[in-house]
Amino acid sequence: MEPKSDANTLKENQQAKLKELQIQQAKLKELQTELEKINAKIKNHEKLSTEDTKFIGDLGWLTALSVTIASIAASL
Repeated sequence: MEPKSDANTLKENQQAKLKELQIQQAKLKELQTELEKINAKIKNHEKLSTEDTKFIGDLGWLTALSVTIASIAASL
């Protein structure tokens, strides 16, 4: 391949990774907001809803999401 073509491909790949990173960061921010709401409920001794309990149970995939974001960012 020509150097210009390689450079364009590399730049396109970096742009795609950057876009994915921004999408994942937005999702992470939403999840952090939800977790803050749940923490406030716990602090105020409020009863947690079924959705709150499910969210807490699903926190494992939040960890996976964080690792994904970190790996995408590291590859840029």
